[in-house]
Amino acid sequence: RLFCASGRRVAGHANGSALGRAVLGTGPLSHLRSSWRQRAAAVAAVSPASTPSSPGASDGTTQFHLYNSMSRRKALFEPLSPPKEGSGSGCRGEVTMYVCGVTVYDYSHIGHARAYVSFDVLFRYLTHLGYDVTYCRNFTDIDDKIIDRANAVGENPLDLSKRFAKEFHTDMDLLNCRRPTMEPLATDHIPDMIESIQKILAHGHGYVVDGDVFFDVGSLPGYGKLSGRALEDNRAGERVMVDQRKKNPEDFALWKSAKPGEPTWESPWGPGRPGWHIECSSMIRRLLGETIDIHGGGSDLKFPHHENELAQARASTCDCGARGDHQQSSDEYFARWWVHNGFVNVDSEKMSKSLGNFFTIRDVSKKYHPMALRWFLVGTQYRQAINYTQRALEEASDRLFYLYQTLHDANAVLREADDQGPPSSADEAVKDKLLEEVFSALSDDLNTPLVLAAFSPALKTLNDLMHTKKGKKSKDRISVMRALVESMDVSLDLLGIRPRSFATALEEMKTVALCRADMTEEDVRLAIERRATLRQEKAYDAADGVRLEMEARGVYLMDLPTGTTWRPGVPQEYL
Repeated sequence: RLFCASGRRVAGHANGSALGRAVLGTGPLSHLRSSWRQRAAAVAAVSPASTPSSPGASDGTTQFHLYNSMSRRKALFEPLSPPKEGSGSGCRGEVTMYVCGVTVYDYSHIGHARAYVSFDVLFRYLTHLGYDVTYCRNFTDIDDKIIDRANAVGENPLDLSKRFAKEFHTDMDLLNCRRPTMEPLATDHIPDMIESIQKILAHGHGYVVDGDVFFDVGSLPGYGKLSGRALEDNRAGERVMVDQRKKNPEDFALWKSAKPGEPTWESPWGPGRPGWHIECSSMIRRLLGETIDIHGGGSDLKFPHHENELAQARASTCDCGARGDHQQSSDEYFARWWVHNGFVNVDSEKMSKSLGNFFTIRDVSKKYHPMALRWFLVGTQYRQAINYTQRALEEASDRLFYLYQTLHDANAVLREADDQGPPSSADEAVKDKLLEEVFSALSDDLNTPLVLAAFSPALKTLNDLMHTKKGKKSKDRISVMRALVESMDVSLDLLGIRPRSFATALEEMKTVALCRADMTEEDVRLAIERRATLRQEKAYDAADGVRLEMEARGVYLMDLPTGTTWRPGVPQEYL
């Protein structure tokens, strides 16, 4: 049993029968195919780099082009390290990827969903291409915001952060994000941070004031290259109050001296705790090495966080200021690729609690299937800003239901088929055509909108083969269906939107649709009976009124040879 946000129990059930073309191909979302292609074309035009040639199946030769925020262009991805000895002939190399994690003091919002879905797709695709990926994503478990929230609710800060780290995992599991290889806690690496700070001070890039340690931004040539900001334009990060003791306003804290009621650790400068920026650069050096392949995060982290991470990494390595720009100031030092996902706006405004347009993943999942949210997110290329609207989520949910229903019905046909022979060369060509489009799109800087657009012809073909006279009589019907279903399975897995069970997912989507409509299965059953009675009485206008009333609430009635059933659809107000 599932429950609506209002507490009403809604009994959902999966309809295993084929629902026909009325459900599956010609609804109000047929315009989305062209919109996905338009988005994909716009993304491809953003970067001056050439688009990679279309790859075939993932056979170890696929060329993957990834945008680098440092160089501001797409480039052929090649990892720093070759395959490890004994890793097998299928391994193309070792990839180290670090993505900045959450500060765990509250439930995660849809901005977090955007970031971690984006990097989950990258993780999946790199793995699919044959790379051995070490994916590290940290938890910031000590921070001003954590301490403030803990004091407000009367909880130990470290207990609070531990609790919300578990809640974060629950949200990521809802979104079908794979767990990273490593998830270090900042508080487990305090000694590494102290060591980094000591090196920065020894190289003349920091200073101590009353137990606090600051990074001297003016001492480091080249600061600002990642973000493209001139030094005079920079100010301290949003988490750091401007301190009059600083040499320059843009200097940032490496170590904060102890304050009453805060967790503290011993250091050469007295008890205290680390600043925010020193966490990631220190954990990267300890866990992954001096230089990694990919460093990722949201666009909001490019400055100041990632700029400061890079500065710390450079300053802890050598005395940069004494010799001008040093030999390790290459764009590839510390991170060879800097990857940033775009912002999430809500109804074309920046998402913020003060504007009242702040949505957590839990909020959205009460009314929409988590895979509908994920479909919505991958419907925009990861670098572009995405506009969250109720209509967009309704459309994503409707399209996903169509896809799941199509594949559910296709699998049912294949299970009942007698033809279990090996695929022919023609079948393999059908399969390869879709996969080539998918691999080509993903190899062009993860162009996920183009992947979604590539699904449309395949889904139409499946429905034609299942529901039209010509399709049912096709000699290669079963083998073509099998080839398309197999290629769709691979593609959906790469996007992270393939459910364990299509039937279960369809049931869940119907359940949350009833929650949005504030209805129950019983309400729908009574509406179907009322409409049937009106039709028997030949009161067709009144019967149509019942149907239109239900459609206005997002419940679409369908008359099939076996009787009347329903599916979720876009409510009238969003059409």
